[in-house]
Amino acid sequence: MTTAALILALVALLAAFLAMRRASSLQEQLERANSSVFELRGALNEVQQQINQQVAELRLNLRQQAGEAIFRPNMTIAEALAVHPKVNEVLANFHLGGCSHCAVSDVDTIEGACQTYGIDQKGLMAALNAIAGGGTAGPVRVPNVKLEL
Repeated sequence: MTTAALILALVALLAAFLAMRRASSLQEQLERANSSVFELRGALNEVQQQINQQVAELRLNLRQQAGEAIFRPNMTIAEALAVHPKVNEVLANFHLGGCSHCAVSDVDTIEGACQTYGIDQKGLMAALNAIAGGGTAGPVRVPNVKLEL
């Protein structure tokens, strides 16, 4: 009886050992698969950003070819930033974003930000459309700026 129990215990111990080895092998495979998924997700995000940038450039080109104004007062700041890389500089010249006094949200419209901070909307729109037209915005004079300190 003890011999049978001992044999049964050895078989159970061998089965447990083999199960542990298999679990360890499966854990390594899972870690490799997770690593691959993480790398693929990063590559997919990069491709998606490139596609979004190309779509924004195509929209800009279509608007330019159609003779439309590239920037509109009802655009959000985020939409304007996506149109041209120099938009951030123009907004900073008008004291919109980049400082603690006027942290403009990406969901604010250009018109709303101008009203909130007392910015000359026509001047800002002219400067933004100048960079979209291939010109340089250069230093911009900022009339009627209301800064609260």
